Amino acid sequence: MTSGNWRPATLLARLPPRIRDEMTTLGAERRYRAGDVLIHEGGSTREMLLLLSGYVKVTMRNGTHSVLLAVRSAGDPVGDLAAMSGEPRSATVTACTPIVARFILPETLRTFLQRHPPAAGLISGLVSTRLSTANRRRVEVATRPMLDRLIGVLLDLIEVCGEEQADGSVELPSWFNQAELAALAGATSTDTVQRCLRTLRERGLIENGYRWVRVKDPDRLAAARVPPPWE
Repeated sequence: MTSGNWRPATLLARLPPRIRDEMTTLGAERRYRAGDVLIHEGGSTREMLLLLSGYVKVTMRNGTHSVLLAVRSAGDPVGDLAAMSGEPRSATVTACTPIVARFILPETLRTFLQRHPPAAGLISGLVSTRLSTANRRRVEVATRPMLDRLIGVLLDLIEVCGEEQADGSVELPSWFNQAELAALAGATSTDTVQRCLRTLRERGLIENGYRWVRVKDPDRLAAARVPPPWE
């Protein structure tokens, strides 16, 4: 964590302190309970929400089911694409935990970004990174073994929402289920994820049970994954 308890990859962690302090006062404060929907896929609202505490899931409808696309943490914006483009909401955002956020209207956001080009560049970079991540996962589904894909997902989740334990292990939150891990890894069924988790457990890399996964040593887990050619 950096000052302010923002995880290193988040927008607020990467902003200069003066700009960060101003951004966290924009708009109005909103509070949400776990399970509340902050943004609805296909909706016409245009505000951006800047997360000051908690975690959210980003999901998209796939037929009759919702598919998990990503997890966002305190320090990151959600809804920024619609706020800047004016297009309908591309995904649903749901609170995993109690949330405190700044509710920022598009005109307020535009004025702020015009005054602070570094913030504008970072937000544009976040959008590009998210698109690159989505493209990378599509390529991995077609070219990478399932076990390596799951290891990559677990390592990504450690960075976003893992909680380090006293023994150096890292535990993922209990609000994940295996269907969501399967969606992130591009698995066709939860049975495939269960088999991969069992393999990692037998190798002594993780411990897991109902709705929990603990990575015993993130470095060892990373070393167990065959790097893709583009890394």
